[in-house]
Amino acid sequence: MPTLHYAPAAARTLTRLERGRRADPARLRRVRHALERLAADPRHPGLCSHPYPGLPGHGGRRAWTSYVDQGAGAWRLWWSWEPAASDHGQEHAVLTVLAIGPHL
Repeated sequence: MPTLHYAPAAARTLTRLERGRRADPARLRRVRHALERLAADPRHPGLCSHPYPGLPGHGGRRAWTSYVDQGAGAWRLWWSWEPAASDHGQEHAVLTVLAIGPHL
């Protein structure tokens, strides 16, 4: 299972969905569900993950996009994948969530 890291833009979006005047508990629940699926299996069929050529990846890696929801006002996750690295004898991949927001 990859380790999730959040770019500053993605972290700010999560904070806005959690609290303040722009809080949206329903959307936050859908985003968290998609993030759980992404962490468990980036190829999960419900995410419809595919390469996203319009966004440069993290550290020169390819950027991907995955569904949070569908239909009018749909949201997406944009992320990049870093291959497994060794950490004290254990290998783990790093998935960096670059952005979270409305479908472009």
